[in-house]
Amino acid sequence: MAEPIYSNTIPRSISKSAHKAEDRNCLVDHICMVVFLSVLFLSLLANAVLAHLYFSNAMDWQISCEPVRNCSDQDVDHGAQIKPFLHKDLENRSQARHCPQKNLPEKWVQDKGRFYVFSTEVKDWNSSRQRCQDLGGDLVIINSIEEQKFLAQKIQDIGPNTLYWIGLTDSHTEGVWLWVDDTKNHLNLWAMPPDDHKSADNLLGEDCVVLNGRMLDANWGDVFCLRKERCICEIPCS
Repeated sequence: MAEPIYSNTIPRSISKSAHKAEDRNCLVDHICMVVFLSVLFLSLLANAVLAHLYFSNAMDWQISCEPVRNCSDQDVDHGAQIKPFLHKDLENRSQARHCPQKNLPEKWVQDKGRFYVFSTEVKDWNSSRQRCQDLGGDLVIINSIEEQKFLAQKIQDIGPNTLYWIGLTDSHTEGVWLWVDDTKNHLNLWAMPPDDHKSADNLLGEDCVVLNGRMLDANWGDVFCLRKERCICEIPCS
């Protein structure tokens, strides 16, 4: 007698349970994968946001160094060497350093341990001084005839026929010319003796000093402090 042949020896109820368990495992694996990818995405997004905030905050007090290029097409003189300098307002952040950056509007030139910054915007004397302080320095103090000649030559190179504020004023005491560091001026580089000319339009007189780029030697002139002129900042290198 022939033995009976069974096409499926697994009970139907057990087979259904196995399929359900397999489907459940696939669903769990799918959910786990979605959760893992979501967590990974959120982690990457959080890191990106934190990195953006970090670098954005850092740039509030640190300007990145850029390669120095020729002053004719960039902001920094070709012969300048990048050297960091401390910002006066960041004394409590001793590690904070500034370097000239090519997209700054001013012309940067380095000589003998300092940067000279030739502005391209016109402001009154006080606003110009504030701009220099924001950059980490002050309006330029001219200590010698050699320094005067250097600045005069740079003015001719950058563009003559322009007046530039310097850090000299007698606004505190008439006739007593003081630099912005409160030292007295001992140089006589005036185009004409200062006369503190007053008029109906200028009751305060002429208490601030410019370099006259219209003259080859850029001699000094005393003018009304509220005039809008360019300026020269002086920023020490560290």
